[in-house]
Amino acid sequence: MQELNVHFVNRGYGTDEGIRKVELFGTGICEHTGKPLAEIRSPFGLQDNHLTAQYEGNEWVCDLD
Repeated sequence: MQELNVHFVNRGYGTDEGIRKVELFGTGICEHTGKPLAEIRSPFGLQDNHLTAQYEGNEWVCDLD
């Protein structure tokens, strides 16, 4: 199993959930921005446990909004 450190935020509410180590399912490139994407498992026990993180600056970020 591959893991990734991801910074979880909710920009809509202005909250920061911190950095968590999560399971990595796969990677790709956003067709609109050209930025790297990662498909990850949610650490929050959400019904749909697959989330997407985008590489921003120098870290992986998942916006929960």
